[in-house]
Amino acid sequence: MAERREFSRLDCFAVNQKGGPERLLIVEDEEALARVMARTLRSRGFEAEVALTGAEARELFQANRYALALLDVRLPDESGYSLLEELRAVQPDTAVVMISGVDDPELGKAALEHGAYAYHVKPVGATQLYLLVVNNLRRRSLEMENRAIVARLEGVVAERAEQMRRAAELQAGMLPPSPFREDGFEVAAHFTPAREMSGDFYDWHRDGDSRVTLSLGDVMGKGLIASLMMATARAALRGVAAVEPLDAGVKQAESVMSLALEVNDAYVTLFHCTFDPQTGELAYVDAGHGHARLLRGGNAQELLPLRSAPIGMFPDTQYVSGRVTMNPGDSLVVFSDGLLDLRPDLATKEVQLPGDVRRAGSAQEMVDILARGARDRALADDVTVLALRCLGPGSSGPSDVLESRQPG
Repeated sequence: MAERREFSRLDCFAVNQKGGPERLLIVEDEEALARVMARTLRSRGFEAEVALTGAEARELFQANRYALALLDVRLPDESGYSLLEELRAVQPDTAVVMISGVDDPELGKAALEHGAYAYHVKPVGATQLYLLVVNNLRRRSLEMENRAIVARLEGVVAERAEQMRRAAELQAGMLPPSPFREDGFEVAAHFTPAREMSGDFYDWHRDGDSRVTLSLGDVMGKGLIASLMMATARAALRGVAAVEPLDAGVKQAESVMSLALEVNDAYVTLFHCTFDPQTGELAYVDAGHGHARLLRGGNAQELLPLRSAPIGMFPDTQYVSGRVTMNPGDSLVVFSDGLLDLRPDLATKEVQLPGDVRRAGSAQEMVDILARGARDRALADDVTVLALRCLGPGSSGPSDVLESRQPG
């Protein structure tokens, strides 16, 4: 009777709810108390329904949607905790407040662990009831807004991930398939990006004469900007394939790249060369790259000493070209600095390449041995390895891709 008298003294005023009144469910086995609670909340602008048992509550929440439920811990036909779990499973957006006549912290802890917003001990005064409902509805609203924001962000992230995946596929499609063999030589590459998009690139193509042009470049930076610079560098180098001498072609390619590099405060390290399988002559430009090894047969190793500054680092760079002659059995190996994370010993240029690389039976086997493990670990930088083997004139048949493989 004391609770009823307290409710009767409540001064009622309307609660304005956007989109209509919030629907509440009161699950309480004391009918008189349940009716008073419902009448009080209706006077505040809420729509309140009453269930005196777990079975009645189950019928109501299976037929209707509720913003908040006031749920007694002890019901005549079942535990309020089991009903709480079922209600949370059916209507996860419903805020549930457990009400009990027992002031027990363990019961309160269990209620929260089962998904309740709060645990309140009877008696519940009129003002307490109103504030209990309003505060937990506000919390529910904030949580729903937060979930909606998270869902939108996840959608944006998923869309971006899909765009990056497609862009990565497009970028990988720009790389020539490996390995490749023609009369007098074979060439192969391994490529593992550190992220979806890469600033590393390799390329090879035949010119109008017998020569083949090869490139391995590394754009400073990672991600989308670096990948766009990579595409620009590759296109620029292909566009100057017929320019002689080789260093003049690189200088002309620099003029094509310069604006994009300047805007993005970037530069490109590049090893660019042409190889004539008829004569074995290799002409090269090393623009700040420095990771090239010339293997003489199975024993000796040479460095290619002539180097220039990276493309885009200085506006007045004059590129220098070098020439060497490759004999049958010789190999050129070029790699990006990302390989040094896998093989730090190669940072010392005088260190010989491993014996298993020298004994490899093909160019593809050479690059795969050097890059072993790149796809099995998180990389700080892209790993790219390029190998050219001189086989000698007449050493193979028509032009063909030796086997169907993805680039790298």
